[in-house]
Amino acid sequence: MVKKVIFTIAFTLLIGSLHAQQKKSFGVRSGYSSTFNSKGGDKVGSSNSNYFINVYKDTKVFPFLHFQSGLEYSRTGGTINKISHNINYIGVPLGLKVKMGPIYAIGGGTFNVKLSESGVRTDSPFKGKSKWYDSNAFIGAGIELFIVTFDIKYTHGLTNVNNGFRNNGYQASVGFRF
Repeated sequence: MVKKVIFTIAFTLLIGSLHAQQKKSFGVRSGYSSTFNSKGGDKVGSSNSNYFINVYKDTKVFPFLHFQSGLEYSRTGGTINKISHNINYIGVPLGLKVKMGPIYAIGGGTFNVKLSESGVRTDSPFKGKSKWYDSNAFIGAGIELFIVTFDIKYTHGLTNVNNGFRNNGYQASVGFRF
């Protein structure tokens, strides 16, 4: 885990120094997320309907390649044995966006810090409180029409947050770029 954090910080500083003079734009996006838990690579239980909001900075590296960073509030979780478990996070997503015309693809990772948690019960498959952090990788696609963006993403949990469970999900959002 320490290697991942060091790599992420070094990568961010490298990209940031390369972009000091490049064109930047800012945006906000929000939307629906369908989140679920997995254990051993398999989905466990059912999905929960959740939401997220993201404020981001998009820095052009080359005409078709952009570096994207930001701040995101998200709610993740799932339902197992009729027990719903949700965690609220504040996260820092870092990604690369390849843009051709109005269409783009994006991929990267997010480091999340837990704000609160619900559904912690003694009869729950989740044992006690979850870890204070989570990380995930994401991949997605979108379209930008003038200042409006529409995108979809899949997020894959990289951290065992509680008793072998990882947070995964799908996001669909609408946003505005300034």
